[in-house]
Amino acid sequence: MSCAHGWTDHPAHQWAVDVTLGKRVAGRWVQLACRRYLDDLDEADNGPWEFRPNIAQAWCDFFPAVLKVFKGPKAGHPFELMEWQMFVVWNVFGWFNRETATRRFRYAFVLISRKNGKTVFAAALAIAMAIFDDENSPDCYFLATKKDQAEEAYRSVFEFAKRSLTVRKYANVKLRGGRTKNGGKIGYLGSNKDTLDGLDTHFGCIDEYHAHPNDSVYNVIKSSMGARPNGLHFTISTEGFNPGGPMDELKRHCRAVLEGARTDDAQFALMFEMDEGEDWKDEKAWEKANPSIGISPTWQYMREQFTQALSMGGSTEVEFKTKHLNLQVAASETWIQDELWMNGASDRQFDPRLPIWAGLDLASVSDLTALVLVQPQDGGYVVRGHYFMPGDTMRDMKRKGGNPYATFEKMRNMHVTDGNVTDYDEIRRVISGVMMTANGVEVDKNALIREYKLHKVAFDRFNATQIGIDLVADKVPIAPFGQGFVSLSPPTKQVEILARQGKIWHDGDPVLRWALSNVELRTDPAGNIKVDKGKSAGKIDPVVAMIMAIGEHLKDSANVKPAPKRVWAF
Repeated sequence: MSCAHGWTDHPAHQWAVDVTLGKRVAGRWVQLACRRYLDDLDEADNGPWEFRPNIAQAWCDFFPAVLKVFKGPKAGHPFELMEWQMFVVWNVFGWFNRETATRRFRYAFVLISRKNGKTVFAAALAIAMAIFDDENSPDCYFLATKKDQAEEAYRSVFEFAKRSLTVRKYANVKLRGGRTKNGGKIGYLGSNKDTLDGLDTHFGCIDEYHAHPNDSVYNVIKSSMGARPNGLHFTISTEGFNPGGPMDELKRHCRAVLEGARTDDAQFALMFEMDEGEDWKDEKAWEKANPSIGISPTWQYMREQFTQALSMGGSTEVEFKTKHLNLQVAASETWIQDELWMNGASDRQFDPRLPIWAGLDLASVSDLTALVLVQPQDGGYVVRGHYFMPGDTMRDMKRKGGNPYATFEKMRNMHVTDGNVTDYDEIRRVISGVMMTANGVEVDKNALIREYKLHKVAFDRFNATQIGIDLVADKVPIAPFGQGFVSLSPPTKQVEILARQGKIWHDGDPVLRWALSNVELRTDPAGNIKVDKGKSAGKIDPVVAMIMAIGEHLKDSANVKPAPKRVWAF
């Protein structure tokens, strides 16, 4: 390690030295990034790359000199770079090609946990490259899978601009964009290909790359930088729920570069992750994924999030591990343990004075159909189920063994019907009481709609065409319920929370209990969850029906119009 440069006391350089020597807590990939920087310095005199500390220093100085913090306890103070941010700036803007005098790093990837200031940092970089770089018409963009996600980073640009005369003077930043004095602009775009064609990008920032289903946006920005020898393709993200996605490939590439298995002198990488096999409960290791811990996030915040993850488990635990520790976790690892579920076993009954919501998950032709009723009480739900199965299917399942179907057949709420296909007439009878007999239409007076105040039946429209028509004819209030993340995530999370509080009161129903043990979750890039029939090892239809019923109640509750405000006259 050379110390003859005269600037080795710079904070960015010293941070790299401390990380390499083990004086700072850091994971393997950050250690390798710092080692790469120091090794490159040792070889700079004889290699194609040279480090220009005066230029690197000027870029580091730009941020506190021009920008002011716009939120939090330091609002109004100069925007001082944190050590990891300074290390990024020091490297990206300090290394040059000795022959062409163009910057070495055209691609930068930073993986860092939530609440470490990544989006604000990206906004500050965009401003710097728009007004401080020696570039004509520097077009700078934020990109995301959805335009409103990209707008979040741009709004940070706008907030910086409101507090800086220099930015307002040179960047002409507006809420809908504006040209800089040197002919460039700062803007934001979604992933619509029609809006990305023809770009001439100097700075392209992909925020939250984990959410991208493919690398099309990444590659469009890459190709749009062809005429910009000092352009920067900047990717910054937390970990996500998309294993095998494009960010995984970028991570593999960057790891190989840092390990020396691949050569890519244009790629800068700084990946803050816990090391493989480390205990996520050990807060001493949290700093590896959170280099700003103690500032943002605070230790108090992290400990609060950890306590919730530990006590609630399930998706809350997965969210903490993924977003706050950068651990790639299968979202289905834990959901609701049986002992927690059985804490809700109760003889509590439906109150005949209160409304009931139901969820109907119809089987495909010859399988288990679930009808689950829920009644909101005391901040939770009383739950009861009815199940329908063709007799031939029941016999086949009992013959195979290794499953609880023999027990299910004896239950009063298990309706086993003749034949080998789902009997929609039986489902209709149980719900509305209408029966088609040889003597014509008859009515079962014990039907659910007659026994309870049946407010609404939610169902998946995919398999429910005929039964839906019949129930409408029987004046049963029904509602199609979407099976995507947007519809299913809120009630799924509500079920998890209430189950852990012992506020889903059930009668120990073995079908629902068994179905719950089969549940596997799927998580989308935004952190929404839903139960996954494709991944689950056994039947989960009763759980889906319960979630739909609770989801329909939540929707109805949200749509209740507040009482008009009373106007007082004096």
